[in-house]
Amino acid sequence: MPSAYYAVSAKVHALYGRRMQPEDYRQLTAKRTVPEAAAFLQAHPGYRDRLAGINTSNMHRETLENALRGAYVDEYRRIFSFMNLNDKELMRFPLYKAEHAAILASMRRLTSITSLEPVTTWDAMLQNSSNLDLSALQNADTFQGIALAAEHTIYGSALMRIAAGEQKKPSHAFVDNMLQVVYYAKLYQTTSRNYAGDTKKLIRQALDEETDLMNLVQFLRLKKYFSPDDIKLFSFPLPCSAKLNQEYMQQLIASPDYDAAFELVRNGPYGSLFRSITPSGVEAYLYTLQYNFSRRQLRAAEPTVYTPIAYLTLKEIELRNIISIVECIRYGGNPNEFVTLIGV
Repeated sequence: MPSAYYAVSAKVHALYGRRMQPEDYRQLTAKRTVPEAAAFLQAHPGYRDRLAGINTSNMHRETLENALRGAYVDEYRRIFSFMNLNDKELMRFPLYKAEHAAILASMRRLTSITSLEPVTTWDAMLQNSSNLDLSALQNADTFQGIALAAEHTIYGSALMRIAAGEQKKPSHAFVDNMLQVVYYAKLYQTTSRNYAGDTKKLIRQALDEETDLMNLVQFLRLKKYFSPDDIKLFSFPLPCSAKLNQEYMQQLIASPDYDAAFELVRNGPYGSLFRSITPSGVEAYLYTLQYNFSRRQLRAAEPTVYTPIAYLTLKEIELRNIISIVECIRYGGNPNEFVTLIGV
């Protein structure tokens, strides 16, 4: 019943009222140093709780970014506590994303010539609410060790199959893609099992559009940066909706170069989106679609289980905007030239 979501809807709308506004972005992009950006965000309603009491005068980029991501984790935790037991299964998926990120971070550590400090933003929740053995993961010195640390997560079976294969050190891209496939398969399964009617239709629409765009963005990235042989190895696409039929996908894969692939996309089922903006990176098309869909759901007259999901999606997009600006400031780039601000 929609009435079951009024309390959580009121909570997320209050949080949404503290979002970054266009003028906030204008002021942030005018900052010249990371400490200046940190001081500005420390005074902003959406981040002052997380940054309260922190000395920003010598703050490094990584410290600021971790603190900002911590604001998202804080809000996720508070929203999660509002959800009923049935909906909490669906609301665990941000935690599964954090497991995915932690696994990939450990893989990067194995191949890095420098010692990478682990990102600790999600550590407390992973320790308390996840089946990931975080200590074993952070100490793993082989891919097999990583797979064992994640054995009891939703990714366990896939990782153990990879670990048992011939590749002693599978590529980061291969594992990332496989984990995405597992994540979305689990998400579709949970939606089909727990929901029906209009609620199920709404979530399926969001998932279909998201996975379609992820496939299109992935293929465009492959066409732009990888060889034809690399493209042939990409054999684990995410689920596609009926909009992206096999004939269309085969045309896309067979296109001779990036320009030809992009032209097919511009004239395809999602062409209106790809014609509407000219971003600095192809990922911005996916984020724009997510932003538009989530904003519509947050403004819907009747709240649903998707209302808090929509808010968390918008919060993630806002954080990407902010972190991209901070990185430009740190490395001397002009954010107005290099950053595509989604939804601004």
